[in-house]
Amino acid sequence: MTKHFRTLLPVLHRNPTDRLSGSVVWRIATVLVAAALGSATAVAQQPVITESGMRQIQTLLEEKASWSPAQRKLSSQLILEAKRHRGDALFSALPNLRTSLDVARDGTVQVDIRAAVGDDLLLRIEQLGGTVESSYPQYDSIRARMPLVELETLAAEEAVRSIRPADTMMLNKINTSEGDVAHRADLARATESVDGTGVVVGVLSDGVDSLASLQSSGDLPPVVNVLPGQAGSGSEGTAMLEIVYDLAPGANLYFATAFGGQAGFAQNILDLAAAGCDVIVDDVFYFAEGVFQDGIIAAAADQVSAAGVLYFSSAGNSGNLNDGTSGVWEGDFAPAVPPGPLTGFDTHDFGGGASLDTITQDSPFLFTLQWSDPLGGSGNDYDLVLLDATGTTIFAVGATTQDGDDDPFEFIDSGPFNDTGNTLAVVRFTGDGRYLHVNTQRGRLAMATAGQTSGHAAATHAFGVAATDWFNSSGGPFTGGPTNPVEMFSSDGPRRVFYRADGTPITPGDFSSTGGLVRFKPDITAADGVSTATPGFNPFFGTSAAAPHAAAIAALVLENANLTPQGMRAVFAAGALDIEAPGPDRDSGFGIVDALVSAGATSPTSMTCYVDDLVLTGVPNDGPQTFRACTSITTIDGTFTDVTGIAPTIAFENGSVFGASSWGD
Repeated sequence: MTKHFRTLLPVLHRNPTDRLSGSVVWRIATVLVAAALGSATAVAQQPVITESGMRQIQTLLEEKASWSPAQRKLSSQLILEAKRHRGDALFSALPNLRTSLDVARDGTVQVDIRAAVGDDLLLRIEQLGGTVESSYPQYDSIRARMPLVELETLAAEEAVRSIRPADTMMLNKINTSEGDVAHRADLARATESVDGTGVVVGVLSDGVDSLASLQSSGDLPPVVNVLPGQAGSGSEGTAMLEIVYDLAPGANLYFATAFGGQAGFAQNILDLAAAGCDVIVDDVFYFAEGVFQDGIIAAAADQVSAAGVLYFSSAGNSGNLNDGTSGVWEGDFAPAVPPGPLTGFDTHDFGGGASLDTITQDSPFLFTLQWSDPLGGSGNDYDLVLLDATGTTIFAVGATTQDGDDDPFEFIDSGPFNDTGNTLAVVRFTGDGRYLHVNTQRGRLAMATAGQTSGHAAATHAFGVAATDWFNSSGGPFTGGPTNPVEMFSSDGPRRVFYRADGTPITPGDFSSTGGLVRFKPDITAADGVSTATPGFNPFFGTSAAAPHAAAIAALVLENANLTPQGMRAVFAAGALDIEAPGPDRDSGFGIVDALVSAGATSPTSMTCYVDDLVLTGVPNDGPQTFRACTSITTIDGTFTDVTGIAPTIAFENGSVFGASSWGD
């Protein structure tokens, strides 16, 4: 029988909700409900695992300690499903332990294999009855469909490092997006004479199933360039393209799917940049992306950013601490005092003696645990356990072996189940104390913290985009302040990281709350809840809708000035409408992007360009800034000694000094 398993699909940052969800009335009501729930549960804020629950954990971890070298390369979900298939006695001892792996009728499962990719291994997969769906040697990655019963045999191959269920994800002129007026993009086009002409914008999402329909209606241009074989499936990509076209109708549009696994996503980022995209935007998040280190998707985003591409990504729809919607807990591992016969292992104290954190709202996807070890190099072994409300009965576990060459990642599928009221525990199987990140992926926790946004949306040079409902602009431009708050589901920051992309530690020896570095994320905020002509996306809520608004505004700015990512960040910051906490904050970043101010900052009022109009004084330039409407360039603070290019395109190089920083290559 086929079982339902959505654990590692990519997730689009679209929020399926109605108009009222973005309103101030709904916001206030939800805060009041959250406050009431908080006061009701405050008395029972220290749940602990019972003696029965501890014995079951002991049974599970003793089982884990017995796994063979080949089994230790498999995720715990694959091992447990295979044992259930064989009628293993473990399930007599743990009758409530659930598995929900998506096993096809032919007994196969889709898996992601980390390995030294070569012809011999690809042939071995086929010999074992598998089918290779894609392979990326540069990322040590294979996606294949394999017989469940042959996974241990495949794992015994020397070239194979790990096998887990295929990584999954969530997704962050019939009509015109209301964001066009709310962001004053309409005024930017009229006043500054920009529409994105000459700028190439690439979109990454699920698919473009509605492309032909929207081209026929005039909601998309006759030419949208889809990378060969990368059309994907679904229509969220079409809705994102539509928003970009509404605000920047002169831009050239490209598309590629992000639904081919992490390696396929990363490669498509590079391919869009190679195709000439100046701006790239996505709304997809893979649950297994690194929290404390940039993975291959984030590395690809930073790679194209270093070449001058502006990369935008949805910050996520998983909630924030200020609005009482957080579903994440971050902090140092703290050993709890066990109340029962747990030997050789430690459970985690979430605070005040609580060895359990109660799930107050179920996740539509899964629960995850990550800790501050490097990707592909974790030797500290932590596990995630799901128990009932009393901490007596185990329902599920993420207990993959980490023995030195594995990701610091565990997950439990919740998609087919309602786990509201159940509890989560963290167990240290072996190793040192680490900084933890427990995430309910759009669920809620009784004990929660800030720090929801992660993955490539938190990459150093990417623009992570939060969402605010255009409806609160009352049909006109955004005004900022308390009338334009972020959506209650918009994911907050900041993002603490402990490792560089190559796995080297930022603060060697300190992998706790005092180590690493903290990135200011998200970066900016843009509109959601807007109208589109794409079927199923009217209205279009979520940071999936916000990110293409910001990308389109960047295209308007780029028509005047080919700013580097750093230059664009400074322009956006200078003109943003402040919302949430005064100044930059962990919910909205710099605030709501204003297209008119941003485009005006780089659009000269005469044929002479003044550098100081950029409001970049004191900001170091990481590459030449190119302006497209200048015959001469002057500055208040100095004169450029090496201005190159042929009018109307001139680039700044070897520039003069502004404050304490210099411009130049």
